Amino acid sequence: MHRWRLAFGLGLILICVSWASWRWQPVAAQNPEDDDQPPAVEQPLCFSSTGFCINGAFRRYWETNGGLSQFGYPITAEIRETTSNGIFTVQYFERARFEYHPEHSRQFEVQLGRLGAELYRIGHERETARAGCRYFERTGFNVCEPFRTKWETVGTTPGATSLEIYGLPISPLLVGRDPAGNPISFQWFERGRMELHQTNLVVLGLVGVEYRQREQEPRPTPTPTIPVVPTQAPIEPTAIPTAVLPIPINVPFPDRPCHINVPAPIEGIQAWATLPVVSPPEDEVICVRLIVNGEAAHPAFVNIYRYIGNERIPGTGHTTGLDGTASFVFHVRDLPIGTIPVEVVATFEGREYRTWTSFIHR
Repeated sequence: MHRWRLAFGLGLILICVSWASWRWQPVAAQNPEDDDQPPAVEQPLCFSSTGFCINGAFRRYWETNGGLSQFGYPITAEIRETTSNGIFTVQYFERARFEYHPEHSRQFEVQLGRLGAELYRIGHERETARAGCRYFERTGFNVCEPFRTKWETVGTTPGATSLEIYGLPISPLLVGRDPAGNPISFQWFERGRMELHQTNLVVLGLVGVEYRQREQEPRPTPTPTIPVVPTQAPIEPTAIPTAVLPIPINVPFPDRPCHINVPAPIEGIQAWATLPVVSPPEDEVICVRLIVNGEAAHPAFVNIYRYIGNERIPGTGHTTGLDGTASFVFHVRDLPIGTIPVEVVATFEGREYRTWTSFIHR
């Protein structure tokens, strides 16, 4: 009897303690502005190189849509900023601006800012559709290789489409120079800029860095008006330097066989193998294109030299056609196995242009 009373008493005590602990459990404070912040994850992703972290929805978007190679490092923390669409929580990366839109479903809660359109506002005439390129009627510009492949093969999750990552093209293919003075070709899109460097590597422009630098530039302060005092001699006007605008590339798409593996056109000389790896009975075709001042160089004289060991063997020279290209055929069966380096020399209007390419005989 005593044992039954003891067990009943202990059970009653446990029930009372459990009810009390549940009744007095603290509730997290609610902040009315929390709905406008990207939801947190267990661990933020931090980078010692810039000292900033990525958290919540921004981290998920960054990791599933290209990460470092696509967006670069974060260069700010999450901040509240007024954009063209309203006031949002944003975070800047080297190549993009992430915006948090809580009014949308989770699939579309992170969107990229239109930094390309905000940075580049030069108007260009509409283009006509070109063979081998993707034409966008809405803006009137083509996207050609290798930018076309870059534009079309992006996004790994629903909602992360090419339009949402890059947007539409807002310029033709342009020619300029990188900070080191090397010529590059590039094209602006609504949300960024694609660049083709001399290494034939397509990279994304640092539009996030450029936008932040522009916003942080000191604004000129107004100066008081000083009355003009006439002088005996007229004051010579000071010349105002004009901005050097990019030169649009205006060349036709190469004819056969140079339409295969053709790179995006850039100012200067280009050479490419139509078949990077080739085996008999196929023959290799090396194509050369020369662009001067944005136009196809015609007629330019081009010769090539293949290297077998230390021996430099010249080919038969050709002149470029109306598209600025010339092609050279290699009979692969007559060549040794391995990599075949090819030197290219072109002459146009008294100036010489040189470049290299290669292919693999397997």
